[in-house]
Amino acid sequence: MKLPVKWINESFKKDYSAIELSDLLTLSGIESEIEKDKGEAILDISLTPNRADCFSYKGIIQEISALDNSKIMNQAHPDPQIHHKEIMDVDVQSKEDCPVFMTRVIKSINKNAKTPKWLIKKLERSGYKSINAIVDIANFVMLETGQPLHTYDLRKIDRKIIVRRAKDKESIDILDGSRKNLGPNFLLIADTNKALGIAGIMGSLDSGISNETEDIVLESAYFNFETIMGRARSLSLHSEASMRFERGVDPKIQEYAIQRFTSLINEIAGGSNGPIHSSINKKEMPKNKFITLRKDKIKQILGITIPNQTIKNILNRLDMEIKEKDFGYIGWSVKAPSYRFDINEECDLIEEISRVFGFDQIPEKVEQQDMMLITKSSRQLKREKIDSIFHRLGYNEVVNYSFVSPSMNSLSNSNKDMIDLQNPISIEMSVMRNSLWPGLLNNLSHNIKRQHKNIKIFEVGKRFTSKKGRPIETNVIAGLIYGSRRLESWAYDKNALDFYDLKGHLEDLFSVFSLEQIKYEPVSHPMLCPGVAADIKLKNKKIGIIGMLNPELSNDMKLEQDPFVFEIDFDCLKLPGLMSFRSSEYYPSSRRDLSFVLPSEGRISNVIEEIENLDINDLKEVIVFDLFDKKKGENTQKSISIGLIFQAKSRTLKDTEIDDFVSKVIKMLEKEFQITIR
Repeated sequence: MKLPVKWINESFKKDYSAIELSDLLTLSGIESEIEKDKGEAILDISLTPNRADCFSYKGIIQEISALDNSKIMNQAHPDPQIHHKEIMDVDVQSKEDCPVFMTRVIKSINKNAKTPKWLIKKLERSGYKSINAIVDIANFVMLETGQPLHTYDLRKIDRKIIVRRAKDKESIDILDGSRKNLGPNFLLIADTNKALGIAGIMGSLDSGISNETEDIVLESAYFNFETIMGRARSLSLHSEASMRFERGVDPKIQEYAIQRFTSLINEIAGGSNGPIHSSINKKEMPKNKFITLRKDKIKQILGITIPNQTIKNILNRLDMEIKEKDFGYIGWSVKAPSYRFDINEECDLIEEISRVFGFDQIPEKVEQQDMMLITKSSRQLKREKIDSIFHRLGYNEVVNYSFVSPSMNSLSNSNKDMIDLQNPISIEMSVMRNSLWPGLLNNLSHNIKRQHKNIKIFEVGKRFTSKKGRPIETNVIAGLIYGSRRLESWAYDKNALDFYDLKGHLEDLFSVFSLEQIKYEPVSHPMLCPGVAADIKLKNKKIGIIGMLNPELSNDMKLEQDPFVFEIDFDCLKLPGLMSFRSSEYYPSSRRDLSFVLPSEGRISNVIEEIENLDINDLKEVIVFDLFDKKKGENTQKSISIGLIFQAKSRTLKDTEIDDFVSKVIKMLEKEFQITIR
């Protein structure tokens, strides 16, 4: 929110400088910066959501008055005259959503009246554009009081105004020209035939003010902030009214705002005024309660003793209602004004006292105490180890939103397990992700557009699925590589990163966490290229997936080459136990090589697994050292050479023993795989 310094000074005898005001507000917890517009100083004020009372000129000068103990020079605004008795009938059907709804009919407004320069200047310095006299005055009153107003063209309203919940899939054409489909969670302002506006957000195109408007219905209402909160964002809308209503407005300022608007419109554009028609439900109006404020609690929290009279003076400056409790020995009962709906507990009152008293007046005290060194949890150690491995391999960590578009989710999985958000920010972030890959692909696209050519990224996060309607969260690690294996240089050939680079990175990770018996089995996945995708299995249990992005997706993203991705279960990685001793290998090993032809559908991993299942205690390792294909007609066969390494712990093996072991392996291969040793 922006306010000119000259306008603020109109309410005080003291002529504040921009620096004085900025320091005063910032030191009390309301951040502000100084801007210049045509040589005039303007405060750009940033408000936290709990300080909605300061979202207006009135709120800011009240805050300055309390902080600096300066008296506000209130300008008298006499109530406007009543010229006729015409009112607009109002039917508030949803009283819990709209406890206060006031209207006034103003007729015969001069449609040719121009907004005066003083008002245009204040609006423009505060970030508002001048439109016409009626709209400008409504915006000015909202900026001045914090109460949003809405004006309707009287001729466009059919008989009466109805405040109700929207019907299912009810549509409305709003002022920005778009059509919105609503549901029962939206509050509508309507007449007997059509919707006139979305309550607290934006009016309809059919009932809006035009340059030909002469007769208007002025609306000033209080809406329950829970009814308005988040509704504008769900429609991808933004309005000054919705920002104020969803944070909360003063429930007792609606009549003043109507009177202020009426006085200004009469002064600038004439018009004949009708009486104010009010619909007030006192039962549903928010009420501030008395809060017990204890002297000893103030000292306990702030660490200092503030004189009783100083505390009472601060509370009076904040417009609090005070009652002595137990003759003032224990403390007071305090009730906040209607516009301070953020004060609900004793700690809120103590915070207000410390703000106004001055944080700089509270002495700093350093607590001295014995500290015990807290060891890191196993989860922290595990995460640090994972980060260290990937950083050493040249990866950068990314953090993405857990929300993605339905189309991206459907690529990585079926639509059956989608978890929809009730109030999404936009359609592009309307479902919970069932894979981390969509976010990584967005990161890839973002970096390529900024001329980054070699990209390695990883993310540790949650993916979300559902089973029988119940949400399931799974911690996973996902990564992506793209670009060249090495930086461009005359000394090396330019080779692109491929499947085996990524597989090697994962094997480094598995090695650090002492995971053995990892297997890769071909799999089909909608986001991966057929034939270049594999499930990652640990002891026959799937723990992840790896592969090349489907070329169709790469073409859609206009990538020069194909990226490679993986996703593995975070919980499958366990910190290895400490190993204090391992005996050295003392006796020599012996090696025997076997070559054989394997059918095209056969997999070498199955061959190695069966060899290891023979339980030959002295078989230390099986390695694959040669592989090539040969074609016979239409059948493709793979010729494979493996090395069997034998070693005993307590002696040197004899040739006859090794020959028996090799014979056992050959018999198994001929029986299980019908292969012939070459």
